[in-house]
Amino acid sequence: METLAENLEMAEIAGTATTVSEAMNTRHSIRRFDARPVEQEKLDRIFNTSLRAPSWKNSQPWRVHVVMGDKLKRLASLMTEAALAGKVTPDITWPTQYPADAKRRMFDLGMKIYGVAGIDRKDKAARDQFMVDNFKFFDAPVAVFITSNFETNYYVGIDIGCYLQSVMLLAREQGLGTCPQAALSATPEIVRSELGLPPEQKVLVGLSLGYPLPEKDLNRFHTPREAFEEKVKYYT
Repeated sequence: METLAENLEMAEIAGTATTVSEAMNTRHSIRRFDARPVEQEKLDRIFNTSLRAPSWKNSQPWRVHVVMGDKLKRLASLMTEAALAGKVTPDITWPTQYPADAKRRMFDLGMKIYGVAGIDRKDKAARDQFMVDNFKFFDAPVAVFITSNFETNYYVGIDIGCYLQSVMLLAREQGLGTCPQAALSATPEIVRSELGLPPEQKVLVGLSLGYPLPEKDLNRFHTPREAFEEKVKYYT
């Protein structure tokens, strides 16, 4: 009997990536992590190199906070409790309006992810729990918070996006998986309090990082992309 996974594009994130193209083509969001710790030398390599990410006039608007161990467990507990209580107050308003083609892709992605996660679309409790797992960092051994004291605008957003992509590709090079998460910006007061950050450091985005659990369809699901001809045009 054919399984759901056989109808979807699947890709393993295992071993290192030896080229930028390989890292780009094999990276996708990981939502189930192995508990084993990430070696310090790998983290140092990733975050030292990540600082070469480009930014507007070399403004480097990011501050990077790498959290592990007991501090991570405490954050997971506090953030999960706040999320369950509906205490979600991000520093930056999340977008709510999208073009029709984007809404179609977002809905399609949600249904496919629920499918590979074994969640029935009508099972609201399971869908809610899947969302709450964001605040547990999907059991990753490392969480990354990116903050900034800059006035947030379009160009700062581009800079932060460049930085975030750099971290994800560098992690993939090291044989690690990542999941970028807007959800980790949902409880900024908790993050600032636990990390001892001043009020002007806005929590913009978070990232879960670690070794992917093998043999999980959810971790092998490779998000589809629109056709090249639909997204890229050459002009001469």
